[in-house]
Parts: sequence; structure tokens; C-alpha cells
Amino acid sequence: MKFWPLFLLCLAVCPAYGLQDTTLSLAQCEQDALRSSAQLQKLQANVRAAQAQEQASAAALYPSFSLDAKGSWVSEVPSLTMGGAELKFGDTWGYSAGPTVNYVLFDNGGRSAVHKSSAKMRSSQEQEYEFAKKQTLLQVRQAYFAVQQQLQRLVLLNGQLEVTQKQRTDVESAYKAGGKSKLDVSVAAKQVLQTQTAMSAARGALAAQLRALFKLTSTDYGINPVYPTDKRLANVKLDGTTSAVLNTDSLENTLAVFIPFADGEFDENSPKLAALDDMAQYYEYLAASYRSSLYPRVVLQGGAYWEYPNGALREHVFLGRGGAALSMPLFEGGKDRRQAQAQRERARAAEYEKQDALETLEKLFYSAKDRLYALQVQEKLVRQTIQEAQETARLTYQAYQAGAVTFFEVDKANLTLLESRLSLADLQVEQLNQLAVLNSLSKENL
Repeated sequence: MKFWPLFLLCLAVCPAYGLQDTTLSLAQCEQDALRSSAQLQKLQANVRAAQAQEQASAAALYPSFSLDAKGSWVSEVPSLTMGGAELKFGDTWGYSAGPTVNYVLFDNGGRSAVHKSSAKMRSSQEQEYEFAKKQTLLQVRQAYFAVQQQLQRLVLLNGQLEVTQKQRTDVESAYKAGGKSKLDVSVAAKQVLQTQTAMSAARGALAAQLRALFKLTSTDYGINPVYPTDKRLANVKLDGTTSAVLNTDSLENTLAVFIPFADGEFDENSPKLAALDDMAQYYEYLAASYRSSLYPRVVLQGGAYWEYPNGALREHVFLGRGGAALSMPLFEGGKDRRQAQAQRERARAAEYEKQDALETLEKLFYSAKDRLYALQVQEKLVRQTIQEAQETARLTYQAYQAGAVTFFEVDKANLTLLESRLSLADLQVEQLNQLAVLNSLSKENL
């Protein structure tokens, strides 16, 4: 029984014991997000519906064939009495059945306008779907970058923890030998605890970022996100019980993949803008179809029929019949004119919406370019800062060991170095976010 507390303590500080690492790649997350997105599935259904509507409107451009049949009964049939004999003109019952063809010869382009409007609606829905795909990819990429950021932060904090633990051991040894003060021991211990606390916070933040990513991909990849760690720290003794060991794309490799997007050009024919342009044309064609209703409409009809009776003759007959019909509205209260005007106003609204969307997307694109350039300049400066901070931390600790400075100075130098390293990782992730925005708004996707 004496060994149980020790065994439990071992499990607490060796949380990755027995856990297999799980690989989580950006490419897989992108595929899963595109596959599972309810919004994309909805837009795909809209595309299919618009395609069916376009095909239906095209059918009106061609003749229609039907089988027509009718039966009749009358209570009295005209008759004439001649020479004592009654002659009936027809019969009390009758029928007519046969194939009929109808064709609209002229409608001032009304059917054509409806078909063209349907084609524009289909195109608009397709462009909306493409834009939604870009937005879905942007969201899942930024969620993945956030996971990479917390993992990198965790690794950097662990490196700092190793340094602070070694320094605490040195200080405690020097204190026991009478070379250092109790204050130095206390400051060294505080330094270790602060780093451990920061690592725990990073793991908690990582859990939240993982859940956000899982929501976008609709799968958790078998990962328990409660208190995860990085594969690079799988053999490191950490506080708490590790729920999962993650192996993701490296931050540097991901940045190398996305950096070409910095040279992209703004897409003035972005799917979002193209969708709005198609909608404006859709309303214009719809307006034209309403205007066509104000003009004459000529319809041709013909067919072959089996009939009884044959007019006044009580006999079965097979005959052909054809004709033309013309209709023109004389008064309809201005309904079609107002409908046409309403569609023109909707077209104008879509054009203004496109103009607003263009300005918004342009602003996002060029703001991302501006931000990216500033981040790249900052990265160079931070890298130089890290080099100087490393040297400062090394010299400060040497000076402390020689008794020239207090451990407060060592703590300050270590903290400056850590903050610089964390700042570099944050800058790289922020660059990835801006590159992903540029990619979503550029003319071409690499």
C-alpha cells in the first residue's frame, strides 16, 4: 500500500504514458470541413434546384405534345322530321381523343427572357457556392493555425521551464553551500511556478481551439481535447493528466506553403461579386419577361383525333384539326408594368450591393497586404531581439553566478527572452491568418 501514492504521483506527472500520438494535418481538416459543412450542402441543394429550374424554363421554348380526350352528353339533339321520318343532327353522347401539339409562335421574347433569368439564377447560386467554399477554407485554416499557435507556445514554454528548473537547482545548491540567499531560492522557485502555470494555461487554450476546429470539421479525429500536449513533449513530465498527444504540421512548413499567396492579385471577379452581378441580370431578364406580357401572344395548335359523332353525322371519324390563337391584354390594372418596374429596382439594388461588396472585399484584401508587410518587418526585428535576448540572458546568469547581479535580473532576462520567442510564434501565426485572407480573395488559388 505504501507504493500507491508514489504510483499515482507518477501518473500525474507522466500524463502521456501509454498514449499514442494523433496526426492532425491541415489538408485533412480542409477536406473534412468542405465535406461536412451544412452551409455548403444547403448551397449545393440550391444549385441543383436552380439547374432544374433552368431546364424547366428551356422546355417552354419548344413545342409541347399532349394526349387530349373528352367525352360529352346532351339531353336533347336537334332533329328534323322529313317525310314522316325524324332526322337527328348528332347524338346524345360523343367523344374526341388524340394527340395535340401546341407551340407559342410569338410572345415578344417572354419565354426566352424567363429562360435567361433562370440561367442567371443558376450561375449566381454556383458562384455563391464557390464563395462559401473559400470562406469555409478560410475559417478552418485560421482555426488550425490557432491550434498550431498554442502547441508552439507550449513547446517554447517547456524550453523555458527546463532552463528555470536548472537554475533553481543551481540556486538551491549554492544556498546550501552558503553562497546565495533565501530570497534567490524563492525567486527561482517562483520563476518555475510561473512557467508551469503559463504551460497549463496554454493547454487549456489549446483545448478550446481544438473544439473550435472540431466544430468546423464535424469530427474530433478520436482526440480527447480536455488537456492535450504536443508530440514533441510526449516524453516530458508535465503537470496534470494528458488527454491526447498531437502531431500537427509544423508552423514553419505551413508558413512556407502559404507565403506565395502574398503575391496574389485582388480578384475583381470574385465569386461573391460574380454572384451579385448574375442576380442583377436575373432581375433584368425577369423584368423583360413581365414587359413581354403587354404585347400580343400567338399560339399555334394542331392535332389528329378520333371523334364521334362527326358533326351532325352519327358516325366515327378520324380527322386532323389545326388553328391559331391570338391574345393581347387590354386592361390589367398596370400589374405587369409594376411587376417589371419592381424587378428593375431589384436589379438596381443588386448592382449597388455588388458595388458595396467590391469595396468591402478590396479593403479586406489590401488591409491584409498592409498588415502582412508590417508583420514581416516585425518578424525580422523580433529575430534580432531574440539573438540579443539570448546573449543577455546568458551573460546575466554568468554575472549572477559571479555575484555581480541579483537573481531578479536573471528572472527579468529570462522573461524577456521568453516573451520574444512567444512573440515570434504569434507573428508567424498572424502572418498565416493574413495570407489565408489574401488567398481567399486572390484571382488564383495555389
